[in-house]
Amino acid sequence: MRTLDVFSLSVQKSAYRQPVTPEGLKAIENGTLTWLDDEMYNNLNTGVLEQYLEEKNIQESFAVSHWSTSKVMIGIAIGAIFSGVTAYIGLKLGLAISAAWYIAYLLGMAMQWSPSEVNIATSATTGATHASTGFIFTFPAIFLLATKPDYFLASGPLITLDDGQTFTLAFIGIVASMFAGFLGIMYFIIFRRVWLVEDPLPLPGFEATLKMLDIASDVSTGAVDHARDSLKTIGIWTVLTMVGLFIVEYPLIWLSDKKLSLLDWLAETIHIKGYGLATFYSHGKLHQPSGINSDGSSMNYTHWTEGTYNPFAYTYIGLALTPSMFAIGWFMKTRVAFLVNLGTIVGWLFLVPLAVIMNVPIYDAMTQTNRPIQDFATDPSGAALQMLAFSKYIRTIAIGSIVGGGMFGLAKMYKTFLTIFKDIGAAFKGEGSQEYMPDKGWYEWPLKHIPIFMAITFIAMIIIFAIGGFSIAAALVFAVVLISTTFLLGAIAVRVMGETGIEPVSGTSFIVLLMLLGVFLNAKDFLNLTTESAVLLGLVGTTVFGSAISMSGTVIGDYKNSLYIGNRPYHISKGNIMGVVPGAIIGAGVAIFLSIQLAEGRIDLIAPQANAFATFSVIFAEGQGDLGLLAIGFLLGMFVEWSTGMGTSFGLGMYLDIPHTLPMLIGGVARDRWEDKKLTPRIDKIKEESGTTVAENQRALILLGTFMVAAGLLTGEAFFGTESSILSFIDSLWIPTEGNMNGTFFGIANFGDSTVWFFTRMIGFIGLNIGIGFTIYSLFKRAGVIGVKSGDAILEA
Repeated sequence: MRTLDVFSLSVQKSAYRQPVTPEGLKAIENGTLTWLDDEMYNNLNTGVLEQYLEEKNIQESFAVSHWSTSKVMIGIAIGAIFSGVTAYIGLKLGLAISAAWYIAYLLGMAMQWSPSEVNIATSATTGATHASTGFIFTFPAIFLLATKPDYFLASGPLITLDDGQTFTLAFIGIVASMFAGFLGIMYFIIFRRVWLVEDPLPLPGFEATLKMLDIASDVSTGAVDHARDSLKTIGIWTVLTMVGLFIVEYPLIWLSDKKLSLLDWLAETIHIKGYGLATFYSHGKLHQPSGINSDGSSMNYTHWTEGTYNPFAYTYIGLALTPSMFAIGWFMKTRVAFLVNLGTIVGWLFLVPLAVIMNVPIYDAMTQTNRPIQDFATDPSGAALQMLAFSKYIRTIAIGSIVGGGMFGLAKMYKTFLTIFKDIGAAFKGEGSQEYMPDKGWYEWPLKHIPIFMAITFIAMIIIFAIGGFSIAAALVFAVVLISTTFLLGAIAVRVMGETGIEPVSGTSFIVLLMLLGVFLNAKDFLNLTTESAVLLGLVGTTVFGSAISMSGTVIGDYKNSLYIGNRPYHISKGNIMGVVPGAIIGAGVAIFLSIQLAEGRIDLIAPQANAFATFSVIFAEGQGDLGLLAIGFLLGMFVEWSTGMGTSFGLGMYLDIPHTLPMLIGGVARDRWEDKKLTPRIDKIKEESGTTVAENQRALILLGTFMVAAGLLTGEAFFGTESSILSFIDSLWIPTEGNMNGTFFGIANFGDSTVWFFTRMIGFIGLNIGIGFTIYSLFKRAGVIGVKSGDAILEA
């Protein structure tokens, strides 16, 4: 058995290292400090504690850390289901936020799993949820390039979706992402000891996760009952959100020439002459007064007219009825939500009005000329000038800001880049590490598997892309780029996440896209590529890279928690690896389906990263676009990153409109005010009556309850949006075609507009949700999570 001399533990200087407390040092010397006790919390991120616990875990974790396939499969199921939800939220808002983590933790608490079992099972959940991240941010750009004229190359659309290429691309992307996800997990094994034990990264916000594991170990706090109540809270708020969105978005009113939601119908019906509700509300947004048309419908935007000064004609201000943005703001709190909104404010209250006032030239695709923007005020299309300025000018600046902020953020980590090989060397030396313990089993995943899997991934990428129709030479180049960039850029991105809590997936993905396009476009003859296939390979390759580094960022949080509760890193790696396959298949499948619907105009999703990737691809492939605006945005993003550390978020906010970011700011402010006015006084009172430990447990439980409301808002909107997109796709099947000019089906002409289809659609929608709800209720009741009285026994899974 190995012994530990506390005074031999290395103490390194670090910008975020915390000093060890005298009581903690004494407990470490005496060997009395253990998992989840007070001195552990007092000494988080000291380095001394982490090295002590690593030694303790090597000896004692085999008695604590037990693998349960059934529990892990439950974690995988939750993650796989919510990978689709994450895909929808990511495309709608540009932020890959998932509620799967909370639900998996709550389920484990409700079923009285140990902290070790919860941690292992949720490692599989996070692995499944994030295995398809690249399909959320990058892959949709392919479909935009295939269907949107604004993104066509000189030769036309990038691909033709109806000739089987969609299936081929899906096959390449999903299978390649699986291998890349495995590789991303493997790579971080190298850095686990260096960045979580020897010089622990703080990973801001992880303490909340650790506290939940602590609560799960103490049933006397009422954690079981609270977890069950929280799961019910998620269900209630999911249902309420879907009912609200049904009123706001579902086409319930079918008139002779239009299909309207109930709220839109009321807005258009309640008006007197030129005044009515529709002037302030339309299509799920409360907005500035815009006026209404003769039929009572909203004009949507305030239109500019020469000689008339109306400040609303130069911008667009409103509030979207989107529960998910409020929920995301609640998670972010005020500071981060404000920095995202700052980009929106700069865009809409300064840059957009400036573009309209200065009468900047706008490219007209119909005449292939640049026309002053105010000329479009009399254009037959009836386009609002502020919206033209936003789409043609400001979004280009925003894209430059996203890239500039991301790249400058990575540049600030140059010291990490310079010393990364030192960390790698220390890790491979295995100083103080143990992989296999005789007569006990694996403590840590063996490092020798990494070069083996690198070789397997290298060969697999060549085979996969060759099967997909790309040349062997091009596939070989991509394999080299993937292996190297996943290792180097992935390591830097994870280091950034460990210090800030945010992993710059988009920023690093832009770098990889530029690298791939630079190689493929300049050497396309040698690599036997056309311009179209070079762009296509670059985007698919970036998709694969995004999934790889997302998995590296995902596993760091699971590893960090496992250190403090006595789990073996081997089990965490295994859980994440098992979650990759189902997560990649389901998440990517949903993302691809939504991307097609988005590209063909059946659903309205912002997809900021996808649009940015599509824009960059066109610019570098054909030299189109305004490079000057990109440069301005790039410098602006660098400045904001330098001054606030949130350059990428600033650029993302500029890409969005005020109606979608304002709910986020409202959510962030609401949480801070609630904590100051309601939560803190309540916790202070509990602290006086029952002590600090009980008070902090109650704080975590109360805050967790609010997270469950937010999770219900996210889940409800994602479920409703996904179901609506499926119905919109089915609606498109009844559109008249060359062989069926009047859209006749089942003997009914114009079937898509018929009463029969109206009721069939409605019954199917309601029946689907009742079926899903009943299935979830039955599973939870069978497990003893719901449907039992407080204090009753809960079945072990």
